[in-house]
Amino acid sequence: MNKYLVTLRIRGQLVKTAVHANSATHARLLCQYQFGMDCVQVAPTQIHSEGQGYPLLDELIAESPPSIRPQAPKPPKPKTIKPIKPQTPDQMRVTQLKANVDRQKEALKRERERQQRQRDAEQARWGQGGV
Repeated sequence: MNKYLVTLRIRGQLVKTAVHANSATHARLLCQYQFGMDCVQVAPTQIHSEGQGYPLLDELIAESPPSIRPQAPKPPKPKTIKPIKPQTPDQMRVTQLKANVDRQKEALKRERERQQRQRDAEQARWGQGGV
């Protein structure tokens, strides 16, 4: 494993940390998994010397002040589903009759419109010198 230097933005603060990972992509993914998708500000760079004193990611998480500690996202509140009582046979009959009335009114409206169009077409034919 290699050691990578990563600059993270955590709650508005820039923090440099060291991460042990197989590649720069793996280091970036580890940080994103821990702190969120937009936390990596500078792409991970491999550190060749061991003398640099950057804290490891694990130390950063364990010893960080509350302002830097990652917080889990709040789970969404579940919406309660209220059950609907089944209708009694009498209620179902009334509902069906109301639906039938609405359908009949629409059918009557369509028929009147059809007859009006037919009359208009006949008048247009008579006005053009037709039959």
